[in-house]
Amino acid sequence: MQSQTGELTYKKVDKNNLQFALSVQHHVWPNEDVDEDYLAKPLYPEDDSNVSWLVYYDDKIVGLTGVFTFDTDEPGYDQGETIWMDWFAILLEFRRHHFGVQVLQDTIEYCRQLERFKYFRLDTTYFPGRPAVLLYDKVMSLREEYVAEDTQSKKQNYLIYSCSLSGSPIKPWDNRFLAIGDNSEGDVIL
Repeated sequence: MQSQTGELTYKKVDKNNLQFALSVQHHVWPNEDVDEDYLAKPLYPEDDSNVSWLVYYDDKIVGLTGVFTFDTDEPGYDQGETIWMDWFAILLEFRRHHFGVQVLQDTIEYCRQLERFKYFRLDTTYFPGRPAVLLYDKVMSLREEYVAEDTQSKKQNYLIYSCSLSGSPIKPWDNRFLAIGDNSEGDVIL
């Protein structure tokens, strides 16, 4: 993946830099576990729809981004129409410098260039004033509340954001089951 501006560089997470990527992830989300699917991504380097990148500005690590798809037997599979945002974060010292917007736009453009998916989507937790939500409201086309799981006990509100990759109208997610309450993979911090 290449940045549209040329300022950012993206290094694919592979078996050689996976531990570093995990340390960046842990720095941003110290209380979150990484799921097995994320750890398996470097084992399948030819899979361009389940990939993660370390993001650099010059030689400084700025954050992480990535994408994934659901398998046909998982909640969230929609006949292969959607590619989802995976771990996405901008390190604290690089926030509020437009890196988040650029990384998100570059990730969407990568998905568009795959020419296999109709929609790019992401899920995130919501609370008023959350910077990630402000970013997604700015870049993404459709925002939907997500309440399919029993989120009351977790006191979490979730949102699904979508944009079209093909220029066609966006088919809303319509609160289809994703198993978000079972893990916090969708929590995105900017």
